[in-house]
Order: sequence, then C-alpha cells, then structure tokens
Amino acid sequence: MLITPLASGSAGNALLVEASGTRLLIDAGLPLDELERRLEAVDVRPGSVDAIFVTHRHADHVRGVTRFAERHRCKIRTTRRTARSIGTEVHRRLVRVEFGQSFEVGGLRLRAFPLPHDAPDTAGVLVESGGVRYGHATDLGGFSQPVVDALAGCRGLFLEFNHDIDMLLGGEDPPHLKRRIAGPHGHLSNADAARLLGSVAHPDLELVWLGHLSRRNNRPELAEEAARGALGASAQTRILTAIQDEPLSTACLRPIPGALEHSRP
Repeated sequence: MLITPLASGSAGNALLVEASGTRLLIDAGLPLDELERRLEAVDVRPGSVDAIFVTHRHADHVRGVTRFAERHRCKIRTTRRTARSIGTEVHRRLVRVEFGQSFEVGGLRLRAFPLPHDAPDTAGVLVESGGVRYGHATDLGGFSQPVVDALAGCRGLFLEFNHDIDMLLGGEDPPHLKRRIAGPHGHLSNADAARLLGSVAHPDLELVWLGHLSRRNNRPELAEEAARGALGASAQTRILTAIQDEPLSTACLRPIPGALEHSRP
C-alpha cells in the first residue's frame, strides 16, 4: 500500500492511498488546480483517482471535492450529515456510508468510525488491502476506547498532532478560539496525541505520520519528540511529519509478517 500525504494543516488537507489497482483520496481540501498540481508532482494523473473519502464538512477538507469529482468523474464516499454539505451537482457521484460498516472502493476495503469534533459525523477511516491496514484520524478533540479499538493493529497511522498546549495558551489566538481548539470537540494536543499513539502502538507498526500541525501553536520537533516518547526509544517505527506546502514522498506499507491476505478491518 502506497501512502502520499499531499497537504496537511488548516489551509487544506489531502492524502492519497494506492493499492490493488485503486487510488483513493482521503479529503480534498485544496483548490482544484492546486490539488491537481500536487498529484501531478507525485506522478499521479488526477483522472486516475477512483474515489474521495471525505472525513467531515470543514472547508480545509472539502474545498476541492465538488469540482475534482465533477471534472474527473470520481466517486465520493462520506457519512450522511457530511454529504449534506457537498454540492448537489455531484450527489449522483456520492454514496453515503455508515459508521462501523465496511464498504469497498475498487480493491480497497474501508470502514469509517466516529471522531469527536465540532462538525457533525466527523469520521476517521481504516483502509485495508492485501493484509495491510492503514488508519487515518485527524480533527478530534479527544479519544475514548472505541477510537483506540478502531486503530488497533494498523501497519501505518496518520494521527493529528495539532498543538503544543503551552504554545496555544500563551499564544495570540483569541480566547474563544483557544477554548475551541483545546476543547473536547477541537483538536488533539501533542500530549493527547502521544497518549493515543501509545495506546495503539505495537511492534509491527511500521510508520506514523504526524498531521494537522498548527503553524502558530506547534513546532515539528515538539510533535516528533512527543510521538517518539510514546513509542519508546527502542521502537523501530518511522515517524514522518506531514506539511502544508508540498507533498511528502510516497511511502510503502508492507504486510505485517504472517498477516492473513484477506483480513478485514
């Protein structure tokens, strides 16, 4: 399974998953021309994308969804209340999904799970193909055991490390925004994200991407230090920090040794 973060942050989010002859975007929060440019920068023809999974309705995740799906004739998968915010001109391309129910996009099997955020039906998603499981969870103000259970056993994880709490509280954001970000339906701090990572880490976790870092209230080295602390000094897991301004290099997730070829999320 190939994973390529195209953009991550409050100005726009998009990530490409490729496996079993299928290409899936998770979110399309960039303007159409920029999203196309970034796909082409990683040698992917935009028209070869099969579908978009939309995590929630905030603009930094849906900005390019309607125009991209219409221009490139790809499908959209999302939860019921998120679907209401997507332009009616692509509703014929849109299939609503239910939390906890597996569904297929080409050669990929997906399952959405709920996240606590201030947009209705915000979803994390599991993607599986050929014995590789990838978990994606950003835009959550906290986590409980169901989120931990959903992300268990993944070969790769993309997790939100949004802010350093001291930088947030001591920064220049207005009080109401600080309350929103740090609240139970806001965004994960480095410390909380590290606790989540520590709860789902296992010896076969190959790669973790740190995503949705705040430019004002975080620094990559702080997020990476928190993540490494959660994994432990002896862990072999690679840590990469997704950025806003350009794609990261494509990474390949390989099956966990001994994993069943047809395991399901």
